This record gives sequence, C-alpha cells and structure tokens, in this order.
Amino acid sequence: MTETDPPAELDATEAFEAMNRRLAGMSAAIDGFAMRFDDLQERDYSKDLAQIDARIERLGEGINILSRRPAMALTPERIAGQIDEAAQKVRKAEQVAWGQARQQLNVEANSIREVVYSAREAARQDRWLTVCIGIGIVVGAVLMFVVPRVALDVVPNSWLWREKTALAAMDHDGWTAGERLMQVYDPKRWEGVALFLRLPEKDRAEFSSCIRKAYDNGKDTICPVRPNIAAKSR
Repeated sequence: MTETDPPAELDATEAFEAMNRRLAGMSAAIDGFAMRFDDLQERDYSKDLAQIDARIERLGEGINILSRRPAMALTPERIAGQIDEAAQKVRKAEQVAWGQARQQLNVEANSIREVVYSAREAARQDRWLTVCIGIGIVVGAVLMFVVPRVALDVVPNSWLWREKTALAAMDHDGWTAGERLMQVYDPKRWEGVALFLRLPEKDRAEFSSCIRKAYDNGKDTICPVRPNIAAKSR
C-alpha cells in the first residue's frame, strides 16, 4: 500500500478528513515557501503562490461540500443494508398482494359454489314442484268427483242442489231432463206418461180433474178416456 492509497476499511468521511489534513499541510508548506522567496530579488512569486493557495482553499471547500453529500456517505455495509431493506419491502408488498389475490380467489370460488348450489336447489325445487303439481292434479280430479257427491248427500233437499247439478250436467231444462231420465231408467212407466201426454190438453185437463175429485171424495171413480180421442191423438 502506497502513501496515496487510503486503507480499504476507511469510509468516505475519514478519507475526506485525511485529504483536508494533507491540503492544510500543503497550504502551510506553500506559505513557508513563499516566505523564503520573499528574500529573493530576482522574481516575485507571491502572486502565483497566492493564486495557488486560493485554488487549494477552494478545492478544500469543494471537498468539504462533497463530503456532506448523502451519496458520499454510503459505504458497502450501508448499501447492503439498504438493499436488504428494499428487498424486505418488496417481499412484504408481494406477500400483501399474494394474500389479497388468494382472498379474492376464495371469494370467487365461494361465489361459484353458491351459484352451483343455487342451481342444484333450483333444479330440485323444480322437480318437487312438478311432483306437487302432478299430485295436485290427481287430488283435484278425485275431489271433483268425491266432494260434490259428499256435498249433495249432506245439504238439505230443499236446496235442490242435486236437481240443479243434474240439470247443469245434462245441459237441458228441467222438463226435458226429467223426460230423458224417465226414458233411460223406467221405459215402461215413461211409455204410459208419453201416451197421456199425447192426448189433447182439454182431455188431459178433464182426466186430471176427475182424478182429483176421486181423491177428494175418497171413492173409487172411473175416469174414462174415449178411444176415438186416443185414436185421433195418434
């Protein structure tokens, strides 16, 4: 190691301080050299030496200013520490970003699971709804046949629900519906009624009046019907 090479372990501040000391020594040497040359009459070097001294002072001031700069205070250890600190900050930021990404991924996964679950629940509800509709149709059809019968058996006869139900089912007036029912369920009796209905209205009225008088008197009575009238009615 030479005199101009500073030790490796000296930091920048110590190096600047050593340089300032050397500059101060050089300035003192120049001042002494100027004093020696004062006695010489051949040439006046005071002006030149003053300029050199001023330049050295300005150089020292510049070095002092430079030594106070933050960049000059950096050492390998400090640089390594700052690099480690920056790396830790980067790792911390990456961990935060990774945590947020995982959290967002979990939220999206939960949303997908909820959608799938909702779809399955909707499908299952649709199946149950279809089954319930089918059961409702069957039960409704059964009730359509059972409930009216039960209701007709329960209500009083004076309400005429049975008769009205029969008329609504046959889509006829009461007389026509009665004729049809007699034709189907008692054809022989209907034949006698039909023969009586074929008589003229006057003869039917006389026959009905005769029957009523017989019931009123409580005696057997013959209510004749003339054959010629019956033949004419045919």
